[in-house]
Amino acid sequence: MHQTNYAFMYAALITVSFLWGTSFAAAKIGMYELEPLNLVIFRFLIASAVFGVVLLQTGTYRLLRRQDIPRFIVLGFLAITSYFYIQYTGLRYTTTINAALIVATSPIWTVLFSTMLGWDNITPLGLAGIVIAFTGVSVIITNGQLINLFNSSTITGDILLLINAVVWAGFTVYGKTILQKYRPFVAMAYIHIFGTLMLLPFAFVPSPFAPSPLYRHIGDLSWPTVMAALYLALLCSVYAYYIWYTGVEKLGAVRTVVFTYLNPLFAIIAGTWLLGEKPTVFTFAGGIMVVTGVYLTNRKPSATSTRLKTTPENQV
Repeated sequence: MHQTNYAFMYAALITVSFLWGTSFAAAKIGMYELEPLNLVIFRFLIASAVFGVVLLQTGTYRLLRRQDIPRFIVLGFLAITSYFYIQYTGLRYTTTINAALIVATSPIWTVLFSTMLGWDNITPLGLAGIVIAFTGVSVIITNGQLINLFNSSTITGDILLLINAVVWAGFTVYGKTILQKYRPFVAMAYIHIFGTLMLLPFAFVPSPFAPSPLYRHIGDLSWPTVMAALYLALLCSVYAYYIWYTGVEKLGAVRTVVFTYLNPLFAIIAGTWLLGEKPTVFTFAGGIMVVTGVYLTNRKPSATSTRLKTTPENQV
């Protein structure tokens, strides 16, 4: 690969880290007017429409095999339907900074699941990384007051975001065989579409998750809410996935996944600048521990775990 092309690819991947890091703040802005479920539906209706056009234009819609549809339904539920509802609900009760740092633990859960299935082994260094990362999460949640873990004002949201990280890890592990059969971007397009189809009824029917469905609010949304949804759909979903998987193809999974370590940095900048959140010294200390722990846990990945990491570990 030519040096100029490398530089372009690296620059493009930095934009992906920026988008995924700032997506937490964009979601917070979108939820000024919308319930979490309604924002999820709005975002993925737009994203899935674009993915559908891409599949039609490229003819890749023909690649979908009937026997794989049940698996795509499960993956759509994990990666879209449940994942983002949990994430956006959690964001209501915690800061964007906490959210980004806690979701960043997803690679650790991926390694744990892979080990349980016999696909990977945790090295002593990896075990140390797990301990460091979860100590960092505790420092973030409690703001350094570890003995007051369950008295934290953000504990509800933080636990939801931790569950969020586990759900994404489950998606990553379960999606392994699909990503071996389909080009990753095409697979993600189908996953978005199937996940959105499961959300669609909630756009019109009241539910405990959104008593006032999305269709009642579409005509009254302000431009900041619409722009937040477009930002999340077009840039954080369609564009970011395209660039991410181009990076995996051109640079390899190991080089590409390194860029996810920038996501929390951009989340801190966005939370501070756009939402007035104030990270403390414990936020930075815990964040460094999380990133260090994730790095140690994923150092020297096996061929299997490298394959698993072709999906980003903490996107929104």
